[in-house]
Amino acid sequence: MPRRVHDYISAFEKGEDFQPPSTGLIVNGQPEAASLQTLAQALDSKPADVREQIVALLVDLGVRTDPLTPAGAEVLRHKEIIQILVEHALQPADLGREAAMDALRKLVRSEDLAPYGDRFTDALRAAPTQEAFLLVAKAKASSAAGLVDTLVHTPAWANVEAARIAYAALGDTATEDEFLAREQAASTGQELAIALGSLALIGTERSLKAIAQRLRSPLIITLPGAYDKSVRLNVLDALRYNYPDQPVLYPNNINDDSDYAAAEQFCSRKLGVVYTEARPPFLTYFGHPIPLQ
Repeated sequence: MPRRVHDYISAFEKGEDFQPPSTGLIVNGQPEAASLQTLAQALDSKPADVREQIVALLVDLGVRTDPLTPAGAEVLRHKEIIQILVEHALQPADLGREAAMDALRKLVRSEDLAPYGDRFTDALRAAPTQEAFLLVAKAKASSAAGLVDTLVHTPAWANVEAARIAYAALGDTATEDEFLAREQAASTGQELAIALGSLALIGTERSLKAIAQRLRSPLIITLPGAYDKSVRLNVLDALRYNYPDQPVLYPNNINDDSDYAAAEQFCSRKLGVVYTEARPPFLTYFGHPIPLQ
């Protein structure tokens, strides 16, 4: 029998973790409106561990009912669910807040986060955490620029990468230059993957172009005894973070060279990137043989 919304809340109160799917709360292909309101109210009153599970349930409802999910995307575009997470999950500062911030920055497009910039700024001011810095960075919350400037010059945050990422994302080009220099200096697949991950979190046009230019990189990440991995998958993952509504950018959708070509076409169209070097031989993962005993 499908679970109803109060069944979920009761289970969370007993210490159960959310286990997908959330199909019992989906009616005619969409999350049931009354259930969403009940979950919003529960976020306002329940303890941290329950709030964390309610966030997971809400996120599953939004992603599961998105038309892009069958195409391999994992994106949250349901406006009411986004609004509930912003207005009901960001206070108090607890596990529920951190779970909501993590989902918002990873699954929601920056243009859908932008209207809530002031809310994210208030959350950062109330309780600075690395997730809060990364969320204002993804949302490009201009109202947070002064606050981030102040915090990044305090001993507590001066050397924390999440704070510096937010500082770069909100307009400090000198800090962004430092992250771009790491990408330019990277000589191994592992070094490049780390540098691209930071640029993805910054997400300015300049950083995104630098990421996209690496889509023909021949570099490989090797896990000895396990596999070789093309760093191009890391490039795609960095782009996907900023464009979660683009299935062509999802590494799991890369099956042959034409899929890499489709990702390049998106980057050329969206970011104006021009590719001149030859595309390297097709590779996603290559498993290492298991030694005979």
